[in-house]
Amino acid sequence: MMHELTLTINGKTVTANPEMSILQAALSAGIDIPTLCFDKRLESTGSCWMCIVEIKGKNRFVPACSTAVSDGMVIETENPELHDMRRQNLERLIEHHCGDCMGPCELSCPAGCNIPGFIAEIARRDHEQALRIIKETIPLPGILGRICPAPCEDACRRHGVDEPVSICALKRYAADRDRERPECFVPEIAEKTGKKVAVIGAGPAGLTAAYYLLALGHDVTIFDANTEPGGMMRYGIPRFRLPESVIESELEPFRKMGAEFRMNSVLGKEMSTENLKKEYDAVFLGLGASKAARMGIPGEEEACVTSGIAFLHEASSGNTPHPGKNVLVIGGGNTAVDAARTARRLGADRVTILYRRTREEMPANHAEIEEALAEGVLLHTLAAPVSIEAHGKTAAVTAVVMQPGEPDRSGRRRPVPVAGSEFTMVADTVISATGQKVHCPQESVPGVAMNPDGTIGVNPHTLESSVEGIFAGGDCVTGADTAIRAVEQGKRAAYRINRYLLGMPSESDIPPFNSSYGPRDQAPPALYAKGDAARRVPVPEIPPGNRTTGFTEVVTGFAETDARTEAARCLQCRCKAVENCRLRELAAHYLPDYTCSQQEHAGFGISVTPDIHLEREKCVDCGICVRTLEACGTVVVPDYRKLAMSCPTGAISLPEPGR
Repeated sequence: MMHELTLTINGKTVTANPEMSILQAALSAGIDIPTLCFDKRLESTGSCWMCIVEIKGKNRFVPACSTAVSDGMVIETENPELHDMRRQNLERLIEHHCGDCMGPCELSCPAGCNIPGFIAEIARRDHEQALRIIKETIPLPGILGRICPAPCEDACRRHGVDEPVSICALKRYAADRDRERPECFVPEIAEKTGKKVAVIGAGPAGLTAAYYLLALGHDVTIFDANTEPGGMMRYGIPRFRLPESVIESELEPFRKMGAEFRMNSVLGKEMSTENLKKEYDAVFLGLGASKAARMGIPGEEEACVTSGIAFLHEASSGNTPHPGKNVLVIGGGNTAVDAARTARRLGADRVTILYRRTREEMPANHAEIEEALAEGVLLHTLAAPVSIEAHGKTAAVTAVVMQPGEPDRSGRRRPVPVAGSEFTMVADTVISATGQKVHCPQESVPGVAMNPDGTIGVNPHTLESSVEGIFAGGDCVTGADTAIRAVEQGKRAAYRINRYLLGMPSESDIPPFNSSYGPRDQAPPALYAKGDAARRVPVPEIPPGNRTTGFTEVVTGFAETDARTEAARCLQCRCKAVENCRLRELAAHYLPDYTCSQQEHAGFGISVTPDIHLEREKCVDCGICVRTLEACGTVVVPDYRKLAMSCPTGAISLPEPGR
């Protein structure tokens, strides 16, 4: 019988077999030591030196994987010196490592959607799995697929070949296929916790928080001031962009998950945060930016002037009177463009958007601007209103010509008026769409700290307000922002609220490490060579001449063949090992502030066969693949799956089935 010996690791007494290495002894005692090139299935070891440990009393630093234990050894696996040595080792390894951990598209998505993942499933015709992936981060894909400004497409590496992938259209496609199923997709629900959460606001932030809280097993009641849920998505987006049927289909999973909706409930009137705190275990404030910003000019209170928010709300409710033959819209954002397009559909013959900067500087989605122009909306840029006078049922708007001045804090050139350039425009209706603000009076949230701009002050990591158990997210925290940003806030709040409800300590936000091929259009040519030149598939639309007679949805969406063709354009630059990459895991711990710099990789290459996918520049020469082949002996055909599973960096992977 082999005599066991005793050693001390991190102050813990450990018994071990004399034939064990320090690493094996530590693992048997439940003590983790960082490793990169170690594989317990292989007898031979590598030399990455990440598993370096200190033998105390001997001032010796040794690799734990190849150093045998001895009786009485005193080992330390983590201290400042070891941490610094591992950091230096990683810097050396990563300096020559080239690859995207996550695709630039998903990094630019505020919600962090696994875009390459769901697109790959569409290419494989697995629509249910595509939707499942999307709903891990975005519970409203049919809505977001129609209204998101698509920062992911701006970041798409396909720009380096021809045109970006139509990511939003594909997201919508997956959601629309779910609408056609007899039963909509509902996520798996965790065991009920018995905890209750009140969500205030049925917009994107509130609905998202509710979705993930329900999935985590909590009971959720959603309160909203409107008659129907959806917030600004329902009342601020016209039906020709977002049909009511789509909103209703997106809400169906919430009802199946057990959400309770209490509509016509105004915070500060029908309920208060104080009363809700007595009935619920936590409260989430997801109030939107529903108050129109003032123009600050004489005459804006005249009866012929309305806000873009009010105009669109009335149109969505079916209560809008004819706006007259001549409509002037002031502003350059999405609300302004939506209001202009809506006015055309309500019978206006002439609709003009007045904007103080250039067309290129308009914050509205450029595709929506193009749609408006195609529908006959006129655009008058570099002009701003200075006063409005009512003359009977019409308004005379005095405006002034603007010219670009010095850059402001945003980096854009501040528009300044040109002296003596005043001119007058006449309109039946003037629509002000110069911005939106959060409307959350202090008295409606007693005790909750507010910022000077009217937003709610929260802990940036936990999204908890100054009142314990009350969390907030979306526009009421960020100020007026996009729906996808509100979704990110709602999702993050849900997981923070879950930890609060279960009495778990709050986690710190440690961003994951991400390697990169370099700037969007400057990745190694071999990466772009993966994609044959193929311009993006046009998303079908109703012809412009047939649009303004009603509120029928303009964009009709992809059919299956076009969706698969477009999905096949994705370069799939997301690393296949991103979920279990040891190099990435170690870098997040030892190199939290490391920034990958663009490297010149003259020898970069990607090799794909029916059996294996090789990316040499992701390799860090750990040697596991070589040792795995050596262990196979004289086998003619290697076990490709075993090779791929052993690689710690994603340099070796298996080709995706169906692609």
